[in-house]
Amino acid sequence: MNINEARIFNFGKMQNTVFSFTPGINVIYGENEAGKSTLHDFLTAMLFGMEKGKGRAAAGEKYARYEPWHAPSYYSGALRFSVEGKPFYLERNFYHKEKKEILRNEADGEELSIAYGDLKVLLGGMSKEAFENTHNIPQTGAATGKELADILAEYLSDAAESGDAAIRVTRAQNLLLAKRKELNQNLKRIKSEKNQAIHSLMIEKELLERDCHALQGNIADAEREINSLKHVCAEETYKNKSRERESEEILSENRKKPGSAHIVILVCVFAIILNGLAYNCFHYSLSLLLGSEILLALVAVVAALAWKRGKEEKQTVSEGRKPAAHYTDAAIIQSERMLKNLRDSLAEKETRRYNIIEQIEAAQLPTKEEAALQTDLKALELASSEIARLSKEYYEDIQDELNGAVSGWVSRMTGGRYDSVTVTAEGKLQIHVDGMEVPPEALSRGTLEQIYLALRLAVGEIVTREEAMPVFLDETFSMYDDVRLEQALLALSGKKEQIFIFTCQHREMDLLEKLGIVYHKVVLR
Repeated sequence: MNINEARIFNFGKMQNTVFSFTPGINVIYGENEAGKSTLHDFLTAMLFGMEKGKGRAAAGEKYARYEPWHAPSYYSGALRFSVEGKPFYLERNFYHKEKKEILRNEADGEELSIAYGDLKVLLGGMSKEAFENTHNIPQTGAATGKELADILAEYLSDAAESGDAAIRVTRAQNLLLAKRKELNQNLKRIKSEKNQAIHSLMIEKELLERDCHALQGNIADAEREINSLKHVCAEETYKNKSRERESEEILSENRKKPGSAHIVILVCVFAIILNGLAYNCFHYSLSLLLGSEILLALVAVVAALAWKRGKEEKQTVSEGRKPAAHYTDAAIIQSERMLKNLRDSLAEKETRRYNIIEQIEAAQLPTKEEAALQTDLKALELASSEIARLSKEYYEDIQDELNGAVSGWVSRMTGGRYDSVTVTAEGKLQIHVDGMEVPPEALSRGTLEQIYLALRLAVGEIVTREEAMPVFLDETFSMYDDVRLEQALLALSGKKEQIFIFTCQHREMDLLEKLGIVYHKVVLR
């Protein structure tokens, strides 16, 4: 594939701008802020699209960075490129509310469909992730030798990936690890909440058990009290009945013989009658008659009062023996009511205690959410294991090819100084010099820079067997000295893919001219 022309309608700081490119090496030169990153990102966005993100993270992404403020609907551009000698026209409107994509074969005018994968076929099946991982090569920055060796090790582990390099193994494993951590945190939170709920239920259960134990003691005391009152009531009832029998016997005997008060009254009445007869017969003085009559009447009245009082006293005694039993019955009724209330309260608390026990047992079982999290965790573990297995299998399949490609590129990049480089199944780089293995961290930073570029170019060749893709070098040589830069440019000049070198220096162009390597220059101002 070769990119022939880029038309930027509106993208970041660029509007209505046209750039032409040629096969081979293209140098895009411009000072800082001249627009090199804008053109670089535009080409990538045209090939693989660009979506607007969501949420707060969207503010810092490329879509927001390059979206025109004054005319967002005119956020678009076009690309002319060729595949196997056939010309194609690609146009995109990136504005998320008015997305539009056109893909046309300019040789015969056939309209193709990006949605149905026609563009991906033209790109040899390469995804954006695979392109970023192989053909889009940034500078390593001011990394130390040890840091650059770690970058190489990470990239090597990423290189053992799926056939189209769409899955970076290290990144995928890190994502799975982060997801497992998130799920474990959620699981820990749920278990903590459950334990707190169970703890509260256990406390409530203990309090209810204490209440039930206290109520059982109170019920036992009430039952003993009632039994004691019933015993007292029985004794009082027995004594009352005995007294009633005695009183009835006495009253019965008294009824059989007249009482002394009755006799006195009768004698007084008879004496009054006799005294009146005597007065009529003997005619003694009237004052004597009246005195004797009054005296006898007083005696009769006193006897009648004494009889009445005695009768009242017997009735009081007879009735006075009953209240003890009456009061005892009332106390029994009151105690039995209290006992019933205690038993009702105990039954209620026992029911609540049983319900809490069931709640505790239910809470100790895994919830649906816990079961789902456990299932997801097992799935993530299986996915991690499967990715590692597939990565290893894939690497074993391409090991010889990868080692040959890496060794070739390292040899060309280093002028033949290092011509035997292998990558182990564990993703470690082995460099051999004169039959001895040299660890990467023992190499100079400049050599590691060359090996890093060689490794990415080698992996890129392996994953683009169907269609050669252009290589983007974004300030890749900023830390190279002139000797290493010359070796790199010589190696790149023999590469069949189209090369884009984005730089803010003149060194690349000066050395290309010195070496007699043909290149196309694009100057940004």
